[in-house]
Amino acid sequence: MGKRKLSCNYSIEDIAQSIVKDHPVSKRFSPEDKKILYQKSLPLLDELPELKQVLSIEHIRKYPMPFAKRAARIGIIPPELVVVDSRIQDMCSLPFWTYYGSGEGRFSGTFSCCPPFSLKAEKVQALIDRADIFAVLQTRAAVNVGNDPGAQFRMINRLVDEVNACLGRKAVIQKFAGGPCFACYPESCLCEGQCRAPELKIPSLEGMGICVDQLCKDMALLTGDEKWKVNWIKGFGADTQAPKVWKATVGLAIQLREKL
Repeated sequence: MGKRKLSCNYSIEDIAQSIVKDHPVSKRFSPEDKKILYQKSLPLLDELPELKQVLSIEHIRKYPMPFAKRAARIGIIPPELVVVDSRIQDMCSLPFWTYYGSGEGRFSGTFSCCPPFSLKAEKVQALIDRADIFAVLQTRAAVNVGNDPGAQFRMINRLVDEVNACLGRKAVIQKFAGGPCFACYPESCLCEGQCRAPELKIPSLEGMGICVDQLCKDMALLTGDEKWKVNWIKGFGADTQAPKVWKATVGLAIQLREKL
């Protein structure tokens, strides 16, 4: 018999999934349990047609900003199914080599929305526990997002404003971006926990301990749309990057009615 090539078991996906399998959410909910919870959550949006319209791809694509045109899919997931774990935050720790759209990079300080300056996982979990739905938006895959890293954050903040206009100013309990916060772009982050615009800042899903890999796998399971799943990139920003295209995944923890 020929020799069988052994696969590497240290990919980001493998590590993330080992954390997921060890997490209470995986031990509590089977795939069928998740589907039942999901079906129970869908009528919550039906009862709020204005919010349902705001949380639609057709509506978001009408935003007068190029990044919004890349929006490909949006959906909701029961907050109980969102995996939050400090080990995901550990994987997201900075500093790291960053690129600002020019093709030239520099070794950055620790961004103020990233670990260790993001909320601890247990506090993020407390926020998720207050939510009634968790909205997830994903862009189509592309080679890059243009030369404006701040575009994603303007889109998210506009969506947050509209959700709050529907439900009340505290409806969005927490907003989550895909990647480090560039809400102040073209100004660079002050880093090390300082922030010039706290009301605009948006931490990343991973930086807050949310497992994006599992979030997207669950969205694929619940919606039947396999395009939700992510392909992990090797060598991001380098000539050897594979795959060349990537997509952004963002989220909102939303409280539909203020708790007493």
